[in-house]
Amino acid sequence: MRRSIRYYSIFLLLLLTSCQQNVSEPFLPEKSISPEQEQPNKEEDTILPLSELNGNFESVIGWVSNEEILYITRQQSDYQINSYHIETGANKIIFTISEPIIEARIHPNLSKIAIVTSSNSLSASIHFFSLAGQELDKLTIESSELYWDWHPTQSDEIFFSAFYEDWTFDSFVYSSGTKEMKRFETNDPFGKWGKESSIYTINWPENDSLSGGTLREVNTVTKKEAESDATNIIHVSATDDVEVRVSISDDQQKFLYTLIRYRDGKSTTFELPSISNYSQWFVPEIEWLSDGTMLTYEASQSGLMDDIPSDFDLVQLSITEPMKTILKGPYESFSCNPSGQYCLTGVQLENLLKVKSGETLPWITLQE
Repeated sequence: MRRSIRYYSIFLLLLLTSCQQNVSEPFLPEKSISPEQEQPNKEEDTILPLSELNGNFESVIGWVSNEEILYITRQQSDYQINSYHIETGANKIIFTISEPIIEARIHPNLSKIAIVTSSNSLSASIHFFSLAGQELDKLTIESSELYWDWHPTQSDEIFFSAFYEDWTFDSFVYSSGTKEMKRFETNDPFGKWGKESSIYTINWPENDSLSGGTLREVNTVTKKEAESDATNIIHVSATDDVEVRVSISDDQQKFLYTLIRYRDGKSTTFELPSISNYSQWFVPEIEWLSDGTMLTYEASQSGLMDDIPSDFDLVQLSITEPMKTILKGPYESFSCNPSGQYCLTGVQLENLLKVKSGETLPWITLQE
């Protein structure tokens, strides 16, 4: 049976987070050695900007290694998935797809690419490709809107919710390895993968999305359910060994980011100013690095998104280290390579940030 969504504005908020602003001058962290002692970093001196594209530029997907970036171009009705090596300058087309591309993602373990396409308003398809361009699977979903989350370690597993024109929805867990589809019963369509085979959803209180809710964990294999003791939860995200639970403080002035490591249960909590978009909390996007640390944005003060200053800081949070500022500047999209050495920034991810030095430079030349 389809379930009705009670928090339609939450879904709209997810769609709005891609609207970002421009980069300001980067923050230059202090150096731990003197200029006389400092040796040039050969790797950082070999960045080769891309100037010749295979077709018209569409968008950047992200990193498939510490040096390779995937991006999309278009030639007439064909969409091309390209790779570019920032140190050698190697630029090649991996594969071509003829349907309009709605979204593209790279799995966190860098093993697969997922392309969401749609040629009409009532259905969408998720295509799974190898990094060599071989199509491994295709799932077609009848829906007017689609939300999905990829398991952080098992690239065959996805959770998705299909929304219909009357804003009812159905949720499922799909395995591309076995082609098995399981219906998932939940009142929260925006589930997120947690540890192992668990899906996290938030039990939101009736007509009150600002107070947050409790975390519900459902094991997709055993079907066992558990309610977390944590309260005021507004967001959750996980990587292979670490998860973060974002909650709102009792006075609603702080976001509390609690990082939990699975293997030993060690946890750390950071307090950042809370941001709201009128009736909903605005949780800045989160990027996980290969060492289990995460990047996100910190606002200069609590308040409404439209009223607070635009000077957000890109910060790094770790279970074992204090919070570190990576870049000072307004809120915008970012994508970092697995090592955290480089991050793509900018409205179209057209700039490359050298994290250690704070220097930014364009890695791709886009026509005006």
